[in-house]
Amino acid sequence: MLDQDIRIVSINEDNLFDPDTGDRKAILRVTFKVGSHGPFVERLPKATYTADVRDDKLNMFAREVRTT
Repeated sequence: MLDQDIRIVSINEDNLFDPDTGDRKAILRVTFKVGSHGPFVERLPKATYTADVRDDKLNMFAREVRTT
């Protein structure tokens, strides 16, 4: 669960292409704010994306923002 001061602004899917291998990799770009700070962006692989993984990453980032 996200901390109370974190607000997700948008979640968009980006696709990265490796020209050497021809592989495509889907990335979810999460744009969010921590209180009045931001917006910030966290990129997560779509293959392993869950709300819990997203929330953990955003909460860890928010702790750093709050201490600086």
